[in-house]
Amino acid sequence: MTNINIEIFKRTAPVKKIEIIKNLTQDELSRLSEETILRIVKETGRRIRGTRDYEFYVNPDRRKGNNWNSVVEGIWLYKGKLSVMVYVQFDNTDTSLIVPFQYFFKKGDFKGTIKRDDRYGNPQTYYYVYDEKDKTEVLRSFYLEYVNTKYKSKLNTNN
Repeated sequence: MTNINIEIFKRTAPVKKIEIIKNLTQDELSRLSEETILRIVKETGRRIRGTRDYEFYVNPDRRKGNNWNSVVEGIWLYKGKLSVMVYVQFDNTDTSLIVPFQYFFKKGDFKGTIKRDDRYGNPQTYYYVYDEKDKTEVLRSFYLEYVNTKYKSKLNTNN
């Protein structure tokens, strides 16, 4: 069984790392440690000028979601706390949300809600749900983005 928390930072060819990440099972991907994500964000994320905060965006081609109405855009490290940036689209609203990392990736399904007024001013509640499979695919997209960002020059010369 592969431990992704160790494999991602080993001295291995980037192409081999991508192959390992693509072949990981759902159980192997779910064994993520928060320290690994922190390291990924700090190494390849964009630092917000004048602060110690980072933004780690996933390339739109690699973004994963719940195959229904939302997609995860990336991770945000703000004042030492990790959050997940989620883009949600409904009939009359598109919005980006910040969800605490530990709530989003806890065991079981994540059920998010948005309260918005409809076009007549009536309050409406909208839902978006991520099951375990959706969340592990989001993690896979984080790992792939890390490898593709960190080793961009080496991956371009191999093509």
